[in-house]
Amino acid sequence: MSNAQDEIASVLLSHDMLSALSQIVHASQALENAGLNRADTVFLKQISSAALYINELLETMSERPDTVPVSDIEPLLTQLTAQWAPEAAKKGITFSVVRKGNLPGALRLPKIDFLRIFNNIIGNALKFSDSGAVEFRLARTKTGALLCEMVDDGPGFSDDAQKKLFLLHGRPEGGGVQGSGLGLYIARELVSKAGGDIAAENRPTGGARVSVIFPEDLLIAAERPVVKVKPGLPDLTHLNILLAEDNPTNQLVATQMLKKMGASVQTAADGVDAMAAFETGDFNLGLIDIEMPRKSGLEVMREMRARGDEKAKTTLLALTAYVLPEHRDRIMAAGADGIIAKPLTDIAAFGNAILIVTGGAETPDLDAPVDSNPDADIQMDVYNGLKEIIGADSMRELLSKVQSDLMDVRTGVHEGVKNKDTVPIRSSTHILISVAGAFGAVKLQHIAEALNATAKTGDWARIVPEATRCEQGITDVLCFVATELGS
Repeated sequence: MSNAQDEIASVLLSHDMLSALSQIVHASQALENAGLNRADTVFLKQISSAALYINELLETMSERPDTVPVSDIEPLLTQLTAQWAPEAAKKGITFSVVRKGNLPGALRLPKIDFLRIFNNIIGNALKFSDSGAVEFRLARTKTGALLCEMVDDGPGFSDDAQKKLFLLHGRPEGGGVQGSGLGLYIARELVSKAGGDIAAENRPTGGARVSVIFPEDLLIAAERPVVKVKPGLPDLTHLNILLAEDNPTNQLVATQMLKKMGASVQTAADGVDAMAAFETGDFNLGLIDIEMPRKSGLEVMREMRARGDEKAKTTLLALTAYVLPEHRDRIMAAGADGIIAKPLTDIAAFGNAILIVTGGAETPDLDAPVDSNPDADIQMDVYNGLKEIIGADSMRELLSKVQSDLMDVRTGVHEGVKNKDTVPIRSSTHILISVAGAFGAVKLQHIAEALNATAKTGDWARIVPEATRCEQGITDVLCFVATELGS
């Protein structure tokens, strides 16, 4: 075939492959709202992100060369996290993105180039690491450039590897890990084409660092929209908040409430991520969930207070469903400046609790939602109030997370009764207390509180019937959630 025929054939092939990939992407996105458990949802997002990446690769075949590419950074970071965090977790490695300071909103760079650069660098870091963490750090340099560092806890680069790192097929012999030796070569070519620089080195404390610098002329400042706080709501526009909360449902509710009151919010999924964010970020308030994996909220607060620098004075508020006196004493002794009880159902009360501790001017409480029908599965005044606060799209996302949480909790309670083990019952009902109340399932929240208290007694004659009632309550609420998602 002639060159023209080859080009036409490539375009047609690209079209057909894009069509097939589009079906994969749409199907996976539909499944994300189909009530899968949290683990399955994570892997589904990985499939979707990988398909989107291939989609981007194919679309470059038909891009016009005179198009000026501008790529928003945050969506790309989200896509990278969805694609690589599950892969890292399979090896027992933590993958996280750490942002520091005033980052640009976008780059004058094709998004596929950004993804190819960092997919290759991240993949390389995970390939050679067997434990620890892989961190993608972003910060501005003193000259205004964007510094992107991939830092891992792996074995680092051998002397032979360092000589060949960015060469085509630049793999040393006998490395023990299979690969083509193309990843860092591709990254270097794309970085150079963009006008940036790339370097690699071993860290003094162990592991490797790959650094990419994009010059200032490629950066586009993030838009700073004027935040308008709804009249009557507390004004939190002066606060840059780190929200450390492992439950996606509670994280979404708290984040949307805080943003509605004008706060800037960054989230951390557990205590380890929270400490990494505190290390690199500039926050004037930390909202810390007490029960988190890997590192608890109590440990986070103790470590923050022991820092010995200005960050040790950061205002810290504990978020917890445990509000008994003995729990309060432990939390305050760990270094909390105050405690906010979960679930978060009243946005004005939430905001005013923050203002009391941070020294802002309180706003008179709005009319708080009340139990207009205590026997109803859902308090519609609470539910509709939350829907108004976070918006219809976020409410749908919230319901999908609630659906996943409720199914996990029901399984935990059932398995606990089956195995005569109170531990999963107590941990599951602890989650249920905060999740149920957050969107108006107040009746189920009270059932969970009762079962949690009874489980502590170890009296199975009382636990079993209360667990049955709890499982039925979860099923009733799941029916409501399914109806709302289908409407």
